[in-house]
Amino acid sequence: MKSYLNDEERRKYEGEPPEPGKDPDPSDDENHSPKHESSLDFEVPERTNVVEQMRISIMSPKQLIGLSQLSVGRFVRYTLFITLLITVMLYVIPVAATLFHVGGLRNLFENKMSDFKVTDGTLEASKPFTISLGTCDIVVDTTDNIVSKDALGTRPLTFAIGKKKVQVIYTSNGLQQVLLERKISDFFPEGFDRDMLISGIPGFYIALILGGLFVMAFTAVKYLLAALLYMLIGWSVAKKSGLDLNKGNVFRLCFYAQTIGMILVNVNSATGGYLPGSIVSMVGIFITLHYVFKTFRPYFRYAQDE
Repeated sequence: MKSYLNDEERRKYEGEPPEPGKDPDPSDDENHSPKHESSLDFEVPERTNVVEQMRISIMSPKQLIGLSQLSVGRFVRYTLFITLLITVMLYVIPVAATLFHVGGLRNLFENKMSDFKVTDGTLEASKPFTISLGTCDIVVDTTDNIVSKDALGTRPLTFAIGKKKVQVIYTSNGLQQVLLERKISDFFPEGFDRDMLISGIPGFYIALILGGLFVMAFTAVKYLLAALLYMLIGWSVAKKSGLDLNKGNVFRLCFYAQTIGMILVNVNSATGGYLPGSIVSMVGIFITLHYVFKTFRPYFRYAQDE
């Protein structure tokens, strides 16, 4: 048998309707004193929009349980919203600023890159060059079949184009991961040179849009997997609370709890990584776990039997 502060709290916790004909007495200290206020008041309106969900995720940890009980559609919209926000910070704004700075792709290709040509599946460039577009680098170095790691920068996404291979490399906290590796001929036709590149500028803008969608998809997958890992801890904590939550609820709750961490890590990256990425990531992990525990802590007493 569980213990409750009063009958009203028992009814709310067990899902019973209020007692018919009984209105709370405004002078009743048991109902209105802050120290007796029901700690189960975590509900949020079913139609809570993504901006309000973000505000609650940052400022009201006790309502994360209510967010986790919103519809799957609301959760999907929030996931798209937060990953779009991160993509704008990390990719859209830097790329737009770079294109404005260099005077557009035509000026960039005509005046800021060396001559190159693809012959027999091999790329030859007069000299190595790098094009930086926000958080993305395009590195062309044909001194070897594959671009040397020493020639790579620290931006999150790098297209490394060597003499015979093209690699897509993701860099995080100094660690490089090859996401894709293909032959030159898989990307560039025979005889491809700078003039053909200039004539294909519209397609390059389409590639930039696809690159933004890739960044958004990668960001969503990364934080959904992180929420899955947090759920391994959150599920055991949720069971101790005695609340009727399933694993899907806890998974969504853990994703919402990451909001501050996601913003801190990506703002740091978008502003040039002035703080070490590993330290900011650790701070984000600590805040997320703190929010998970803070959310469930008030309900631990309900799981105790008399």
